[in-house]
Amino acid sequence: MRILPVVVGLGCIAAAAPAQQSYQPPAIKLLVLPLMAKTPTDSAMSVAVMDAARDKLGGMARSKVQVIPKPKLCEALKASDYPCDVLLDETQASQLARFLTVNAYTTGTLERSNGALGATIRVRDIGSSGMAALVSVSSPNPGTAASLGEGIANRLNNVVKAAEQARECVEARQKSQFPKALDAARKALVIEPNLPAAQMCVATVYEAQHMPLDSQLVAYQRASKGDSLNATAWENIAHIYQQKGDTLKAIDALTHELAGEPQNVQLRLGIVELLRHQHQYERGKALLDDWLSRNPADQRVEDFRLRICIEGGLSRCALDGFVRQYTADSSKGADSTFLKATLGAAQLVADTQQLLFFSHVAARHFPKSASFWKTLGAAFDLKGQRDSSLWAYKQSLGIDPNDISSTLLVAKAIVDGATYDTAKVNRLKGDTVALRQFRSAFADRVDSAKAFLDRALAANDSTQRLNAMVIMLTGGSKMAQAGAYDHAYPWLDQLLTVLTPKTPADTVGPRQQIRIQASFWYGLASLQTLAGPYSAMTKSKSCEQAKAINERIKRTKEAMDLGARVSPPFVAQLQAGLAKYQEAMLKVKQAFKCKNF
Repeated sequence: MRILPVVVGLGCIAAAAPAQQSYQPPAIKLLVLPLMAKTPTDSAMSVAVMDAARDKLGGMARSKVQVIPKPKLCEALKASDYPCDVLLDETQASQLARFLTVNAYTTGTLERSNGALGATIRVRDIGSSGMAALVSVSSPNPGTAASLGEGIANRLNNVVKAAEQARECVEARQKSQFPKALDAARKALVIEPNLPAAQMCVATVYEAQHMPLDSQLVAYQRASKGDSLNATAWENIAHIYQQKGDTLKAIDALTHELAGEPQNVQLRLGIVELLRHQHQYERGKALLDDWLSRNPADQRVEDFRLRICIEGGLSRCALDGFVRQYTADSSKGADSTFLKATLGAAQLVADTQQLLFFSHVAARHFPKSASFWKTLGAAFDLKGQRDSSLWAYKQSLGIDPNDISSTLLVAKAIVDGATYDTAKVNRLKGDTVALRQFRSAFADRVDSAKAFLDRALAANDSTQRLNAMVIMLTGGSKMAQAGAYDHAYPWLDQLLTVLTPKTPADTVGPRQQIRIQASFWYGLASLQTLAGPYSAMTKSKSCEQAKAINERIKRTKEAMDLGARVSPPFVAQLQAGLAKYQEAMLKVKQAFKCKNF
């Protein structure tokens, strides 16, 4: 966008023509500018339409307003290196109007639809002209520049005539001549029913007469109908709603005001502050986003948006704000408060990439922080990097060996990270030695978590103990599924021991669910590893060993009964095998002449 420079040489424009004794131009000046065309091909049409409107209006309203003629407009534009028929945006139009010291100027858009032409014109009042208005004019098919221009001139002429009465209203109201002021306003409203200046004059008369707020409110609302972007009308509507204690309606009115003044950043920030107090964080964020989309370098607004997002729990927005802050200033990586907030936001929105990045930053800057190492481990875990996750958790546990939560994380990382490669197992089926070694290596890895689980099972916190049981069930079942029954059996035996019901009521809930699953896998592992101890017992001819085997068989039977609900047909097969050991133990008891069981 080009900015109109202040051209000193244009000062001569106002004095270019000699004074005419027979005609004194009106004090009110209006600048009629070409409209922005909805399609580039209609740019020339826009110029032609407004040229026609300007010429027609200049003659019609000659006694009431001084319409800046085309030659003077062109001279001003050329002095600023603009072509005469340029289409100006809002900012450029405002600069030109103020430079030419006019009281009002036009902006708007031109569009074509099915051969018909239409224009939406906004008259902006910058010098107490009373002409502020928003009007629409159309020309029937086939639309021509002359017909639309004449329609616009007629419509603007009504605004000019009504504005004269509105100014008289203001003048009378300033002199406390209230009946005269209201009479002038009524005359204006006969011409333009919702002329903002007339309606606002009525409102100020009502205020001076101490009439109810609702009377003033209605007048200002009618003014907003005449110009939906009229900042003064909406500002007064907001003020009245604030007096009435209706903050939300006041905010809505201020938002309408902002639509007419989108570059008013102070107004925008004020609205967002009100929204913040009303806990309407999403609306506040949207207003700030709109500003930053056009002013991305505004750090004050950026910081305010981050505050809104944090207070409103808008974690995605907050995280994006933290990332932008770190990108602009990497020294924030040494601020533990900043890192905690950033990591928290990343966890809430499950942004694994940012969680991993800032976890690395945190661990690098604070290598003695167990918490940051733990977060890094969680980030690695989410990325599926199990070995790295275990390494980070061990760093955390090394810093704080008494942290049971870190102990559990290490155990879980070991168990979850142990994967039994069934494809490789299939390739090794013909090599029993290699298969046994592969299975043993897998089981040894899972077994390495046992020491950490033993510590967690001894914790005072029942939740931590329950978590340890879940991990132990996972590890034991993994080893059983891999056929490493000799490793699975002690895990599951210990698990069922700590799960022994303490009261009759301890047969429901999460402990019972773990107990059922553990019983199923224990029954399988116990049966598959029973042959060795049974054979050793028969060779020893010891009643003590026979009693231990008998108790194990009994415990296995009880476990199978409870675990049968996991897979009844499979457990039925296991129970048939266990029944053979039960029958054999009767013979062992007789042969050994045991009386201890």
